[in-house]
Amino acid sequence: MLHWGEENKTRLIDKNNSNKEFGLPEQWKKDFKWATKLDMLLFDGDIKTLSKNEMKMCNKLYRYYGSVYDTI
Repeated sequence: MLHWGEENKTRLIDKNNSNKEFGLPEQWKKDFKWATKLDMLLFDGDIKTLSKNEMKMCNKLYRYYGSVYDTI
């Protein structure tokens, strides 16, 4: 997901048109937050395994965001 974010960030211009910064699509932010939350729950030992639906979502995200590796 990090590589995808680097490849797909957008350029934003501030109010004064002087400083340029980069932003990421909102959907990426939501997906990243969800995946990070699951990772922390597993790492801390709060959960031992993912549910079937969580695994399906992880696989879906992997297929989508993993596509950037084909271009590197």
